[in-house]
Amino acid sequence: MMDAPNYLLPRPQFEITSEMANAFNQLFSSTPNGEFIHYSLPYPKWQFLSYLCETNDLVLHGSQTQDINHVEPRKAIDKKAYSNQHAIYATTDGIWVLYFAIIDRKKYPEVTLFNSCLQARINTPQWSDPLYFFSITQSVLIKQPWCNGVVYILPRQLFKQEPVQQIQGTEIMFPHWICDQSIEPVAKIMVSPQDFPFLDQIHGHNNEKLIELFETDPGGFPWPDALEF
Repeated sequence: MMDAPNYLLPRPQFEITSEMANAFNQLFSSTPNGEFIHYSLPYPKWQFLSYLCETNDLVLHGSQTQDINHVEPRKAIDKKAYSNQHAIYATTDGIWVLYFAIIDRKKYPEVTLFNSCLQARINTPQWSDPLYFFSITQSVLIKQPWCNGVVYILPRQLFKQEPVQQIQGTEIMFPHWICDQSIEPVAKIMVSPQDFPFLDQIHGHNNEKLIELFETDPGGFPWPDALEF
């Protein structure tokens, strides 16, 4: 088992029992196509969402907008080439998607998001459990910019996953998927800040300093000198 850097957050314990699987399957199958899932199960929503993607060809897209009938590609602005395309961005990770759904970017348009979700392996066929890093603009973080949001559950067939990367002898896989076509959701679910298990572990960063450090040292993730406390 590989040791992760201390700035990466390990996923909370996640073991699916037969009782959980049955409950998740029944809830999802009983939801009419395209409608809201009425969630009242005693398990965290991130576990339900992750399970759906592990057992079905689905991806997840987080938004503050609650009435999307077709998720449309949009031009992203990002220093990372794969994240700087005109596309729908989605993930198969039930925690990562919540981060994008619960930050009120409509009220705080100046906020920038700095985050990662990855799995790693070194000379083994077994990937690590997911690891996370979350940060937003410090001047916005202090205002607690959280809101309710929606996770849209989309068919995966037209999505392409970001290629695996090799970094200093370690293979890195990102549960990061993109699609350049309009997609109709198969279901959607309301989420709240309380559903996000790392709400109190979101860092704050200085926008200008983060850009400067990235341009100086593109491999210096997470550029700790840009983080503010």
